[in-house]
Amino acid sequence: MKNNIKEIRERKGLTRKELAESSGVHYKKITDYENNYINIENVTIGNLYKIAKALECTIDDLIK
Repeated sequence: MKNNIKEIRERKGLTRKELAESSGVHYKKITDYENNYINIENVTIGNLYKIAKALECTIDDLIK
């Protein structure tokens, strides 16, 4: 699986801080996800849902 969080976030013109605020997922977690410090397969479904909702995309879009 490919982690597309950073790509989609940048396409939407959001900073990590803005994504953290709009999703409710801690800034450090988003940084860890984007830098693959936490493998995308290990991200909780709840956090994927929150990020997808904030980015107006699907969970599938985030992990293709």
